[in-house]
Parts: sequence; C-alpha cells; structure tokens
Amino acid sequence: MITNLHLERWADVLVRHATNVKSGDVVRITALPAASPLLEAVYRKVLEAGGLPVVNCRPEFLGEAFYELANEEQLDWVNPLVQVETELVDATINLGASTNLRALDKFDPKRIQRAARANRESRELFFQRAAVADDPSIDSELRPLLWTTTLFPTDAYAQDAGMSLRDYSEFVVKACQLNQEDPVAFWEELDRWQTELAQQLMQGSELHFQAPAGTDLKVDVAGMRWLSSPGRKNFPDGEVYSGPNLSAANGGASGVVVFDKRCVYQGHAVRNARIVMENGRATEVQAEEGEEFLISMLDQDEGARRIGEVAFGTNRAIDRATGQILFDEKMGGSFHLAFGAGYPETGNTNKSALHWDLIAGLGEGSRVTLDGKPFCVDGVFVEMPPEVQWL
Repeated sequence: MITNLHLERWADVLVRHATNVKSGDVVRITALPAASPLLEAVYRKVLEAGGLPVVNCRPEFLGEAFYELANEEQLDWVNPLVQVETELVDATINLGASTNLRALDKFDPKRIQRAARANRESRELFFQRAAVADDPSIDSELRPLLWTTTLFPTDAYAQDAGMSLRDYSEFVVKACQLNQEDPVAFWEELDRWQTELAQQLMQGSELHFQAPAGTDLKVDVAGMRWLSSPGRKNFPDGEVYSGPNLSAANGGASGVVVFDKRCVYQGHAVRNARIVMENGRATEVQAEEGEEFLISMLDQDEGARRIGEVAFGTNRAIDRATGQILFDEKMGGSFHLAFGAGYPETGNTNKSALHWDLIAGLGEGSRVTLDGKPFCVDGVFVEMPPEVQWL
C-alpha cells in the first residue's frame, strides 16, 4: 500500500522535480477528495519550498450535476476565473483520484465536447505558456508555466485495471519508482537517457512503424522537435514525444495504424482500433469496441482527425494496460499517437478540443525504422547506451 514514505517521495518529485517550485511561486493544486493524503503532502512541500499554494478540490458529483442540468447558455459559458488563473499561476499540480469512472457515461458526448470548447481559449493559453517553459527560445511575452499530473490509487482505477487496490497501489509505486532511495535523481537520470534518444530522432525525417497487429504507417517528422518527458508534465512518466510535420507532402502521416491496446477516453473504451491515414487525416476508422464513440470524437472539429503527437513509451515498470492513459502511454515497448491538439513546443500546430492518445504495442516482430535504418526492433531501441535501472 501507499506509505508515508511513498507520499513524501511522491510529493518531493512533484514539487522539486516536476514543477521546480521556488519562493514566491503561485502554485495551483487541483485535486479530487480521494487524493487527500497526497494533497496534504504536496501542500506541505509547496510551503516548505516557499511557494504560494492555491487549492482547488472539487467533488466528482459536481461534474455529473453540471452535465445533467446545464442549459445551452451554461454549457457555452466561459468562466473568466479559469482564464485569470491560467494567466497568473506559475505552476499547476493536478492530483487525479476518481472513485467512479462511469459517472458521465449516461450523458451525450456532444454536451461534454460543447463545454470543453467553451474553455478552449484558456486551454490554448495553458499550452502556449507550457511551450515557453519547454523552449525559452520561443519568442513570446508569455511567462513560462510548469505543470504536472498524477493519479492517486482508488478502487475505481484498480477495478478498471482488473486488480485489487493493494496490487494496484503497488503497481503505482513501481511505475513512479517510489522505492528508489532518491526518486528525483532517478527521473533526472532518465531525462539524460531520453534526451539522447530524442537527439537521435531529430536527426531523421521519416519514421516507419510496422507491427504484427497490422500497423504499416509512415510519419514525417522532418524538422520537428523531440522532447524527453521524465516525470515533469506527467507522473509517472517515461516517453519521448514530438508531432508530425503537417506541412509534409503526406500531410504528416500515411498508411495504416492498429491500436492493439485498450484505450479509454472520458470513460469510453476502444479496443483494436484500425485507422487509415491519407494526407495526414484519418479517412477510415474501425474498432472492435467503441467504434461509434471513436468516430464521434474524431468528428468534433477540423483538427480532430489529424495527429498532434507521436511518441515512444520507455517506462519498463509499466508492463500492462490499465485503462488509465497516464500509465498506459508510458508503457515500455509501445508507441502512441494523439489525435487532435498538438504541442506547439514540438513544432506541431494542430488545434482541436481533442487530444486522445491511442496506444500500439511494439513487441516481438515489430520494427521501427528512421530514414530506413533500424531504430526500434522488438520494442528495444538500437544503438543506444544501456537504459536506466527500473526497480
């Protein structure tokens, strides 16, 4: 189970490593009530660092009440306080801890999408400020914004993963490497290794993914920036990511991709999705489960059928899909594509209310080439120094 030592180390990574809180920083902490043990630990760490914590702890039932009762005006309302917060805070720490993953299933996804579009301006500002934090060379008057998201174990997450709460908690501890004597040092070491991996990727122009499940996809990444994600924006972490070159002759991506891992978005599961990409757009969409929902998400706006992100998972402590994208997209021996909004810091400018990561395995028999040369074979990166030691 999660011990006080785990909570102490967890909070230390979020405050000292992920958001680098300094004296005078305004730190927004958003949390669900079930994450109270971690919330207290993070709150204390922020104070110890000299930060100015602002806590937003909202019960889950508020979301259910909103989508049940909100009229058209309320769905379209732009909350000015959200915009002001996004302008003022120096860092954001999000602590997820859902106790009911199906609470919103009964509502028409279009209502949820409509409310999401109402906050598009603040969401875009958030990503723009985050991009400045990732790349100080960006010419912008915006202040940088550091952020991180993590998930505290609950019965709902455990049940969705097919595990007991005890087993799921141990899984989270391993995924976060909280049994490392100094987790911050571990994630910094991972950053150095992943940065080298990203530098290799930036020397190439085309990735060709092939996998036994049926994937045969070419992604143009010429001129794009690859970044290491080592426990800062997401925790746990373990990925290198970028985005397709939307100006390429093939629109950024062409071919077929099969997502053989269970992918969940807004409580809806999609299994074995097969998507055909032509001129950078998803033109054919099929899935054994959740096909109708997947298509509705991809049809919500102009950018939803384009790819905003391409990434490799590197976390070898995550060895199974759990239904939570925070963990699943980091799975060692996998890659994922996000349909919808891209990250400006990578050079991908795709805009959408959607950002849905869909995951495909890179196990035995898979092959990824970079400009025709082997880059990742059977889920193992070639011509790279030994990986970090995962506990």
